[in-house]
Amino acid sequence: MRTLTFNYLIGSGSMGSVYHAELRLPGGFRRPCAVKVIKAAGPDREHFVSRMRDEARLLGMLQDEQILGVTDLVLVDGHDAVIMEYVEGVDLQQLLKKHQMPPRALAELGAEIAGTLHRAHTAKHPATGEPLNVIHRDIKPANIMVTVRGGVRLLDFGVARAAFASRESHTQGLVLGTLNYFPPEILAGEGPTTAIDVYGLGLSLWECATGKEWGPPRVQQARFERRVDQRLGELSSEYGSVLPVLRQIMQWDPKLRPDGGVVERALLHAADSATGQGLRTWAREVVPGLLQQRPGGTSDDPLISRTIEVQSFQEGPTEPSPPVQSPPEGPAPLDRAPTIAPRAVPDPSTTFNADGQAPPVDLPPPAPRDRSRSGRKPRKPPASRKRARKRSGGMHWVVATLIGAMLGLLVLGVVAALLVLIVMLVVFLAG
Repeated sequence: MRTLTFNYLIGSGSMGSVYHAELRLPGGFRRPCAVKVIKAAGPDREHFVSRMRDEARLLGMLQDEQILGVTDLVLVDGHDAVIMEYVEGVDLQQLLKKHQMPPRALAELGAEIAGTLHRAHTAKHPATGEPLNVIHRDIKPANIMVTVRGGVRLLDFGVARAAFASRESHTQGLVLGTLNYFPPEILAGEGPTTAIDVYGLGLSLWECATGKEWGPPRVQQARFERRVDQRLGELSSEYGSVLPVLRQIMQWDPKLRPDGGVVERALLHAADSATGQGLRTWAREVVPGLLQQRPGGTSDDPLISRTIEVQSFQEGPTEPSPPVQSPPEGPAPLDRAPTIAPRAVPDPSTTFNADGQAPPVDLPPPAPRDRSRSGRKPRKPPASRKRARKRSGGMHWVVATLIGAMLGLLVLGVVAALLVLIVMLVVFLAG
């Protein structure tokens, strides 16, 4: 029998909470873990749970020490839950509320995440050797954790795109992630590529260096590039070694952004010449204090201090043999940078991830309205527009006057000629 003893609350969202717990296994084995308990139920539940199962399978295939592991999917008091690796650390979003990261620590952190992303982007199926085509799609400070010893973990592959045969959820036609970290090509309706993860890393590093938020995305190239120049100009001179790397990461054209391996090497080189504390030294000074400030839950939380028997979750489809390769989702990568027209976008705070913050952001191109089916009568145009159409449909009055005058002169000329002819005839007959 497996049991979970819930110790304290780590964090809470709109659809669930994450707890520190102790997992007890048959034979007396115990180990600390983090348990994400999904409290909400509704029409999106099945889709959300299928995403959790996909994340667990994907992380099992990646097996990367810098990616936070998911170990099991279970039922806790009738609620869907996922058991995760527990790491003593805080995410960058919490760190940025209290501290600004030194240049050397920033470069080292960026190199670690870039390397992790590159390994995920180039990962292959452990059984078939086929590319997994992994794209995280939600790189932001809240999904990057720094441990008390200066280690780095990449969190939340719940909205990741990947190609493997046992995948349950499908995301074609959906734009998933957090709006403020979307690159311009995603807002243009293009399919995701690994360049969106690199772009999200660049914005996250800028926020770590300034302690500010980047802000809503720009969807016109001129405004986008002006925003990048302005934001990078706000960096102090001590971040000079990191600045060229950030500028290359934040290119408008995704094909001009370097891959994670190139970014990793560039940031490691930048760290050699950067000033300030290194990541390990800095983390040991600031992370323990933030961990001590965690509230630890409330007395009325129904799970705190309880020991609950873990019920197995009904598994979804398993990997078939031989496996069938799934085609990558979405259209092919961009051949060139698009020209993006301004369009309405959702609230910048909107996000959809494994924490269940809100529904996914769907940005399809607006469909033309069919007024013949809307049941509304077409509005009558103003009288001034009617007069304008009448004037534009007839002959201009100046032209009409000239033509009338010419016709009049022609008629008078004919009449005068007839009169002269009659007079001459009368004179001839009289003579």
